[in-house]
Amino acid sequence: MSGIRVRCTVEAMNYSACGLEIGDWFETDSTGLTVPEGKRFCYFAVASVLPAVLGRLDAAEPDGYLRGEPLLACPDPPEGLHMRVTTVTDREPDDREPDDREPDDREPDDLKENGT
Repeated sequence: MSGIRVRCTVEAMNYSACGLEIGDWFETDSTGLTVPEGKRFCYFAVASVLPAVLGRLDAAEPDGYLRGEPLLACPDPPEGLHMRVTTVTDREPDDREPDDREPDDREPDDLKENGT
């Protein structure tokens, strides 16, 4: 797959009429949209993000707008639902195996076990 993939993650909200929670996300690239297995995402929230990112996804590298990790809002003002847009690499840092983590990424218990 060529082009850019972005992840839109719920970062803040007053409430969600659609049942979203902080941390919920969807990803999109020039070929379509994905959500984690067993999850759903509000059509209105998705519709508020797509016009801002779709024309940028065919590029080889993220432009200044995407590098700035914009914060976009769902169109329902009382919900106050905001989503952070970030570019996604093939392997996100959170997906690293425990042994792949940098020393400062280790949990305090990991440090105790290793005697460091």
